[in-house]
Amino acid sequence: MLRVDLPWPSSKLLPNARSPGAWRIKQTAAAAYKADCAIVCRASAVGRVDGERAHLTLRFCPPDRRRRDLDNMFASFKHGIDAVAEAIGIDDYGFAYTIARGEPVKGGRVEVTITPDHAETAL
Repeated sequence: MLRVDLPWPSSKLLPNARSPGAWRIKQTAAAAYKADCAIVCRASAVGRVDGERAHLTLRFCPPDRRRRDLDNMFASFKHGIDAVAEAIGIDDYGFAYTIARGEPVKGGRVEVTITPDHAETAL
């Protein structure tokens, strides 16, 4: 089992974000967020995992007490998931998820726990 705390996703990555030129803003923010998450994974010594499947437990600890939908938080974290997939060497197609809300923390974070190759994670 591996654990890494990744940064809170930018509001620019929210699936319902709308503004002029939104796709370009979102694309730039997505690339930056994925790079940030990859750096944190490397710094936290998250390495390759044997197997083709893994279970990710995602606990979203927002930066404030505003109400947020879990599905929107999960969607905005897509590029963080991609960074984790690259770090552990498993295609994200083989991931199963448990998602939960955590208590707010200054700056926000996404706590990711990776459990490799569980039979019950079959998709």
